Amino acid sequence: MEIFNLDYMKLLDGKIVREKKKELLRKNILLLSEPPVLVIIQVGNDSASNSYIEQKKKFGSAIGASVIHKVYPEEVKESDLVKEIENLNEDNEVHGIIVQLPMPDHINSDVVADSICWQKDVDGLSGESERRRLAGNKSHIPATARGISELLKEYGVEVRDKKVAVLGRSRLVGAPTAWLLDKEGAEVSICHSKTENVKEITRESDVVIVAIGKPRLIDDSYIAEGQVVVDVGITAVTEEGEKKLDDEILEYKLVGDVDFEDVKDKVSAISPVPGGVGPMTVVALFENLLDTH
Repeated sequence: MEIFNLDYMKLLDGKIVREKKKELLRKNILLLSEPPVLVIIQVGNDSASNSYIEQKKKFGSAIGASVIHKVYPEEVKESDLVKEIENLNEDNEVHGIIVQLPMPDHINSDVVADSICWQKDVDGLSGESERRRLAGNKSHIPATARGISELLKEYGVEVRDKKVAVLGRSRLVGAPTAWLLDKEGAEVSICHSKTENVKEITRESDVVIVAIGKPRLIDDSYIAEGQVVVDVGITAVTEEGEKKLDDEILEYKLVGDVDFEDVKDKVSAISPVPGGVGPMTVVALFENLLDTH
């Protein structure tokens, strides 16, 4: 079961990999006749979204990419967003478009994302991108899935012929990650809310990837000795361990779907939260942007 032959737990630190990738992306952009342009579309003023967007803007600036941040009021119509994206699809000076989630309840985020043409869908989440990907045609690999794959590779975790359990089957993370790792030769099992033998599946796996959005749900009862664990979840919780639902709450911390303290002495490697998959998702987003050239 043990992938790393180590006497200590290895941290899959996405921030270290991000800095390495940042320099490579910067050098590649210098070779272009013009910097790639990414447009980020945001609706409202969600504090978590603001933070994620700032990370993308900061990284884009560091590598020489141009990031345009378009903010729309909370009450904007879905049809107006679609029209704006259709205009951006036709703009030859724009190379990538992403929609920052979440969106207000009156807007169907899938409809908005689906309006992005696949060539500029650098998040890889539109229906057209998914159909092309599953048919074996050219499309962008969803950023989080690509980030997870590259994080594992950077730390020498070979998934070919290994058993990989993916907890969560969302269009955003679980499904594309399972698809990508299957393509890379892993024996992938997808677990979701209706899966009855989740613990049996996870304990028999070499790599466990968790993307369920439930803070600290996965404890050591799900984990076997020597496994590699990738924690995709990130939730702000109060000191009492409850989800932070109010922006006025200042005392909180970010935790993953995995109870880090409970499993750390059992696993051979694990990604931290924050600082694991998050930085890699940003890197993969800009790698996809560069691929548009």
